[in-house]
Amino acid sequence: MKRKKEHKVYKIKSDIKITGKLIDSINELLEVLLPGIEGINLERIKKLLENPFLDVFILEIDGRVAGMVSLHYMETLVKKSAWVEDVVVHPKHQGKGLGKKMMKHVIREAGKKGVKHLDLTSNSKRVAANSLYQKLKFEPRETNVYRLKVKKKSKNAR
Repeated sequence: MKRKKEHKVYKIKSDIKITGKLIDSINELLEVLLPGIEGINLERIKKLLENPFLDVFILEIDGRVAGMVSLHYMETLVKKSAWVEDVVVHPKHQGKGLGKKMMKHVIREAGKKGVKHLDLTSNSKRVAANSLYQKLKFEPRETNVYRLKVKKKSKNAR
């Protein structure tokens, strides 16, 4: 008899021991999300986890990292919201409802923190991801998204 695999979604906290294995797993998922991206290192992940406006969630299957998602909190003069980023499930685990499980977990966590709405963007080529977001009741917004690439100032510039 085949046993059912155990799934667990949890937030990585700054006080946990970050292992090389965890960093390798995160980098593998980042490569799935954005091929060719420079990986993350121990120093960077520790710094990120100290940020009170960022939660990083990991999906584990039988103790192995299979997915992740990050939630970035914003509070302005008129609202408390959050931005969903880095949603990824390892290819060998896609199509099993795990992305939905992660997203539902993130939605619950955002609600506990008083977030009024979640935003995210998704490339139109990511058909399965867009379908998932629509099934979870995310709606397209009537807005323009703009990006400005900021040039890094040299140390001598004032």
